[in-house]
Amino acid sequence: MNTPKLPPLIIKKSPSAYYVYTYKNKWDSEKKRSYRVSFKKVGTVTSGQKEGRIRWDEHFLAERPELRDFICQRKGKDYIFTAVSEGGFTLSQAMDVKQLHAGATWALDQLVAQSPIGEALKRAFPQRRDYLKVLSIAYFIILNQDNNISKYPTFAEATRLPWGGALHPSSIGRVFRKIKKQQIENYFSAIQEGLIEQKKKNGDDDRLTLALDSTSISSYANKLPNVERGRNKDEDNLPQINLLMLVESKSGLPIFYRAYDGNVPDVQTVRRVIADNSRLGIQNVVLVSDRGYSGTKNINDCLRNKVGFLFNMKCGISGSLTQELIDEERVNLQDLNRMDWFTQVFQVTKKISWIYEPNPVTGQRSTKKTQETAELYWHIYFDRQIAENARQGMFERIIRIREKMATGKSLDENEQTLLEEVFVKHEKDGTVSYSVDNKKVDQKLRYKGYRVLVSDEISDARKAWCAYQERWIVEDTFKTLKSRLGCSRNRVSDNESLTGKTFVQFLATSIAMIVRTRLRKYSEECKKNNSLPMVYDSDCRVLDSLNNVMQTRFCGGYYFGEIAGKRRMLFEALGVPVPDAEPEKAQVYEDDEEETDF
Repeated sequence: MNTPKLPPLIIKKSPSAYYVYTYKNKWDSEKKRSYRVSFKKVGTVTSGQKEGRIRWDEHFLAERPELRDFICQRKGKDYIFTAVSEGGFTLSQAMDVKQLHAGATWALDQLVAQSPIGEALKRAFPQRRDYLKVLSIAYFIILNQDNNISKYPTFAEATRLPWGGALHPSSIGRVFRKIKKQQIENYFSAIQEGLIEQKKKNGDDDRLTLALDSTSISSYANKLPNVERGRNKDEDNLPQINLLMLVESKSGLPIFYRAYDGNVPDVQTVRRVIADNSRLGIQNVVLVSDRGYSGTKNINDCLRNKVGFLFNMKCGISGSLTQELIDEERVNLQDLNRMDWFTQVFQVTKKISWIYEPNPVTGQRSTKKTQETAELYWHIYFDRQIAENARQGMFERIIRIREKMATGKSLDENEQTLLEEVFVKHEKDGTVSYSVDNKKVDQKLRYKGYRVLVSDEISDARKAWCAYQERWIVEDTFKTLKSRLGCSRNRVSDNESLTGKTFVQFLATSIAMIVRTRLRKYSEECKKNNSLPMVYDSDCRVLDSLNNVMQTRFCGGYYFGEIAGKRRMLFEALGVPVPDAEPEKAQVYEDDEEETDF
């Protein structure tokens, strides 16, 4: 068989691939030399380097059909041809069988497709299949519990991924820098629409109950504009950025985040979140927050922007409406008829007319004509056990302080503070002594065991209590982000990369939370149904086990082996189909745009 003859070829590099081009020479009569013109792409070097196997474009194969009978590889400046056998592949191809870790990424692919994430990514990153690259980097973070991108090439070489092409750290940096705020906002809007649509299909209430909280992400890069020193929640004495997140309580799916300066207090960020959600069209939501976000301004902002809320109010502010309501209902909250059998706490609801300014103007005082009124539900709860524990703890601390003073031992910082707060100092004949001020002790314990939740929408005290209890899901989300996925550091040096990497880490956390939610639901069903096998492993161990399900790659196809036993059960626990023996088609991984630099 004669070796095919090729026209003049040249290799050109794009950000993530090497392409093969034909060209023609044109003579320059003035300079007395020829130069290259009329470049035309005819193939791609599949290795991602200058050397390696060439995959010819279909139009070039149509012009030169003899190339279909050969495998062509570029080595140095030479093009080496190997004839294809009657079986359709060469001996070198038969030897080029590769095993890929594939079970975990297969399961993640199915979960992404079943959730609103898949369509949201396609809408946010439609060009050049960037969503596949973003998804592959997210899978790396999930399966390695590490956001050190320098380790990605080794991982990708041995793992089945949505984007199977080469992505080196510099290429990943370009992916991060290409992720812009508008694309991220498009994702937020799409994920919210998809979640509401999914709830409607399931016959659920389409209102989204969103748990709201924030955390700090530390950084060694002091030159990043948002990195500031603030109240670091990890107490690691590093500058930080703050990350606020909204997580849908029922599904556990994070649907929104906002990064802000590390020195901005939590309470000031809710106003921006409300404004962002109104601008993005995220409606029919109820924000559920802890005490760090409650306050008159945030209540007013929610009412102005038609955003539902359930805020946990601070009970320790002297003279506040919260304390006034507790004092009014103190006797009722001791009545056993007020104890709810489900929550096992005493509860009272008060409906209060709340006056606010719907369209405030800076520098202009509010008047009765411009004010509006909203009905708010103030749910007041009392947990006798919490109050008793606080009282007993106070007594034990007082006893410890008195014992230390009697034996001449020094007090720690907390003990010294309590000494100043509830003890009275006496000086007589040069002798100093202390006695406990019982009134001050009672005052410190006066509001222990009480909780006040205020809402514009949830009128039932039990429902409000349950909705607030479900906000633990956002705390679990932050634990997943920082501890399980190892994203407690940014590991970037410029602001453009920070924007993109923060989004990819958010995406990885979202997918990981779907895994946790599926496994938790399966575990709960197992407890109710003895016929189901129990899954005791954590989500990380489940994915580690599935990651050892291998896929064989050869002859342009990908094949799973037989899957049985525990691993088949793990796929079922996640609610995804078990991959069968049918081959997956090999994908073509190349950028749609071409670079002219070479």
